[in-house]
Amino acid sequence: MRYLLAIALVAGLAGCGRATKPAPAAHRGALAPRAAELVNYQRNGGLAATLDTVTVRTDGATRADKRYGGAGRRFADFRLSASVMARVRAALGRLPARSPAVGDGMRAGATYLLRYRGVTYVARQGAVPAALRPAVSTLDAIADGAGRGGPVHHVTQAPSS
Repeated sequence: MRYLLAIALVAGLAGCGRATKPAPAAHRGALAPRAAELVNYQRNGGLAATLDTVTVRTDGATRADKRYGGAGRRFADFRLSASVMARVRAALGRLPARSPAVGDGMRAGATYLLRYRGVTYVARQGAVPAALRPAVSTLDAIADGAGRGGPVHHVTQAPSS
């Protein structure tokens, strides 16, 4: 009897996993569109072998992703405070149309990559061009925890099978 009950239960549950057609976008009221990406920043290398990434969206929603050379990873989603968002926009507004030449910098220092409006800017610790310094220092501070307002809650849809 238990054997038949177990077979019936397995057969009943097998039908629950069927893939269904996803609802059209107009009917997915819970999914809010995300704001466009404003800037993407990476700081990598250095003595600690880190890879820190900061992505700031036009509405201030930000993701900071920190990886530590084999020692783990953590990320945080948050909204930048209004004052820090204003500093980010001001610093980005002063960037040149083209990336300046990359200097030698510190041998064991970090490398900075900043992507804004289709241009990738590159600099090395100890040789950050003056035109990039406000943006690099502001984004560096965000990677280290500055300007974090409240958490950002993204509604995501589970992948269908």
